[in-house]
Amino acid sequence: MDKSQAKALKEFVAEADEILEGLSEDLESAHEQFESSKKVRPDRVNKIFREMHSLKGLASMLGLEHITKLSHSLESLLDGVRMGKTPFSPPLFALLDESRKMLRQLVTEAGAGQEVSDVTTLLAKIEGGAPAKAAAPEEPSKPLLDEQTLKSLTEYEEHRLRENIEEGNKLFTIKVGFSFSDFDVRLRALAEKLGGIGEVVSTLPVVDPAITDGLHFRLIFGTTLSLEEVAAEVASDGGQVTDISPAPKSRAAQVKAPEPEKQEEEGKPELKPGAEADEAEDVRGLSDSVKVSITKLDAVMGIVGELNLLSTSLERSSSNISGDPALAAVYSDISRSLRSMNKKLDELQRAILDIRMVPIGQIFTRLNRTARRLARQAGKQAEIHLYGGETELDKMMIDQLVAPLIHIIRNSIDHGIEPLEERRAAGKPLEGQVTVSAFQKGNSIVIEVGDDGRGLQHDKIRQAAIKKGLVKEDAELSPDESLELIFLPGFSSSEQVTEVSGRGVGLDAVKTAVEAMKGTLAVWSEPGKGAIFQITLPITLAIIQSLIVGCCGQSFAIPISSVVETFRVGQEDIDWVDQREVFNLRGATLPLLRLERRFGLRRDGEAPARHFVVVAHKGDKAAGIVVDDLLGEQETVIHPIGRSLGRVAGVAGATEVGENQVILVLDTSSLLAAAEAERV
Repeated sequence: MDKSQAKALKEFVAEADEILEGLSEDLESAHEQFESSKKVRPDRVNKIFREMHSLKGLASMLGLEHITKLSHSLESLLDGVRMGKTPFSPPLFALLDESRKMLRQLVTEAGAGQEVSDVTTLLAKIEGGAPAKAAAPEEPSKPLLDEQTLKSLTEYEEHRLRENIEEGNKLFTIKVGFSFSDFDVRLRALAEKLGGIGEVVSTLPVVDPAITDGLHFRLIFGTTLSLEEVAAEVASDGGQVTDISPAPKSRAAQVKAPEPEKQEEEGKPELKPGAEADEAEDVRGLSDSVKVSITKLDAVMGIVGELNLLSTSLERSSSNISGDPALAAVYSDISRSLRSMNKKLDELQRAILDIRMVPIGQIFTRLNRTARRLARQAGKQAEIHLYGGETELDKMMIDQLVAPLIHIIRNSIDHGIEPLEERRAAGKPLEGQVTVSAFQKGNSIVIEVGDDGRGLQHDKIRQAAIKKGLVKEDAELSPDESLELIFLPGFSSSEQVTEVSGRGVGLDAVKTAVEAMKGTLAVWSEPGKGAIFQITLPITLAIIQSLIVGCCGQSFAIPISSVVETFRVGQEDIDWVDQREVFNLRGATLPLLRLERRFGLRRDGEAPARHFVVVAHKGDKAAGIVVDDLLGEQETVIHPIGRSLGRVAGVAGATEVGENQVILVLDTSSLLAAAEAERV
């Protein structure tokens, strides 16, 4: 078993433990309801059914055959219970509890890599031991609901409607309307409120061309309350309540539930040998994993950063006594303790980062589903390929990455993949290919989204930019410069608005989101063969290694992940091209950017004769940031800054580098982009 499979199995055990814990509580609650009223609330039965369905799905994904078979069999049994075909009874509860314990045992064995227990006998008991209900109730009377509504009900909703009639509950229709912006939240809140006083049998959308203000729904609701009481409950939501209860003569005949089998009682139950240990094992958790909020991990990471600062301060203090012979022994002890502390801090930091890391494959399933839906909407055929799902990235970054990736995939399908006739004429397979791949490169994670479509058409992009006033009509653009236009705000080459694109919310939103994660976005394209969008991100945003630089007496931090190299130059080595300072770096022209000019820094005294140049990259392009000094490398924790500084291009945040010394962290991507825009 490789590392990724072992990790997936460990995550399964943790998830299954949570599901089985919920299942245990719900079965106990259902048993208590049954003992007190001989009935179990349908929402409780549905919850138990969903838990079994979830466990079956998880086990099936990992190929755990025994767990899949048992949970599938139990799912079928519970479906019969929720449909009223199998009544609850003490033997049924005993069977469900026995099955739950067996599932716990199977999950434990799977997690430990042990040989799984035989479930053949239990499967036979489940499939052959479920008692059937004695009689079926009559159908609800036709005047109760119109024929169209009856056709709209699912089999389960029809069953619940009959059950409410059978139990003598009053039935009402509740019509409510909500705005588009919050209908899901308000509808869910209303259903929860009504669930406390009865049962929402069905929720049906109201289809009426005359209704133009939001979304309207019709709820079929069963309860013991009166019309006035129900109306009072839904008054705040503007609901209109109509009584649809059948007359007593049309009400279905009461079906008497079969008498539960009486259990023989022979005095007080005797505790069997080993039963206490079995109960303890049943209560004990299956997984050694815990779920931790990312906010708590951020707080711990902040503490680690502060400890690193304290370590730096102690090293500085110890260096002050290094030359005193009288304190040589003290200096030696402090140095030894500092080395040990720094080693432990490194281990702690790596452990926390490892906790934050999750496989990017967590979002691949959602991306696949979304891509296929977008292809259907666009009327195109597309096959989605996903590679590198085991590549790990910071959990917070994965959550922020979903929207940019979906936007790029949408762009590939709508603009890249050609219609069927165009692909046929070009001699391409009718089914377009969209590939999403992830891999680690040094201290960065690279995610690429590519397609085999028509590619980015430079002339079309240029004309679209001119039409929207983004560039002048006489502007001369290189192929690379024309590709950069697609990242400008408001750019869109769609000639008409569709469900997929064409609303002017273009790739600038993707670029902004990627840069907010301290990443870069680049694109390559070959006409007729497709395009590739590449996102490069740091592995984590929690703690980053930074190069501390000095300029005009102030210090700045530059993330090491964006630094290519550093070197020193004199003013005589710098040339001017197109009113911009450049340096000839091994035959290539490197544009230079001076921090003092970019941020308007004031210099006390004369500038140094020789400067340091930090070569930073932005996608496949690079520029040199000119500074006075290189002050060393340090691990830094980036903290957010206020709105005023947050709007300054080139500033990512702030960090502490010494005792009460706060410096700015540079965002090289936006810094170079802003300098380029100002030059143009």
